[in-house]
Amino acid sequence: MRKQALKRSNVGTACPERSVGLERFNGPHLVWLLPWVVALVSYFAPWVARRPMSAALAWNGYDLFDLLRFLPEIESGALAVNLQALRLPLVGLAVLLPVLLAERAKPVRIAGAIFGCLLAILTLPPYPQILDAWRTPGWRVPFWWGAGAMACALFSIRLAPKAGRYRQWWILAVVELATVPAAVTLTRLLPALRTLHAAPVRPGWGFWGCTVGLTVIGLSAWAMALCNSAPGSHSQDLSAAAETV
Repeated sequence: MRKQALKRSNVGTACPERSVGLERFNGPHLVWLLPWVVALVSYFAPWVARRPMSAALAWNGYDLFDLLRFLPEIESGALAVNLQALRLPLVGLAVLLPVLLAERAKPVRIAGAIFGCLLAILTLPPYPQILDAWRTPGWRVPFWWGAGAMACALFSIRLAPKAGRYRQWWILAVVELATVPAAVTLTRLLPALRTLHAAPVRPGWGFWGCTVGLTVIGLSAWAMALCNSAPGSHSQDLSAAAETV
């Protein structure tokens, strides 16, 4: 027993780089996971607020897609917006989770991919529309978004750890696609909501929390990608720096 313990300690001291590398590989990336949780919770929080507060406007990002379809301006065609963009933050969060867990152990990556698939399922059309949603106008886009998000989450189990420095650019692209269209769509809907309720209406704290959480992930990924592309820099050193934040 004593010899075995000595042997293990010798391996750690003889190969310090390998032991440090294993610690970095297994280290949690709180710089990404905390804002991801904030963004997810905020997505299901109020995205629309008014003064005085009204329960009729306590709509979260998930409900907006179903509720705002019945706005008079949208039903008449006077306001042309892509309401499906309001589901993009949830699609982005589903795709991001297994990528953010790329340096964790395989069971953790699998659990992250499964949870990402569950989030993506929430964006699919309801039953019975889902039966032929893949070819039905109006439901085709959210169907393929959800199916694509599930595929990305599952493929990330094996591909994300091998992506190296390109993983940060992929995270940045997903964050941009998840935030910008949803923010533009909500901004265009606010005047119609003000007219409908005859009261000042503004984005709620859920919208800001989700946007800020995703933006923090995107900016940190961008900073890491720039550091990785600098001469003489190594992705392992950058991962260690991220863990100490």
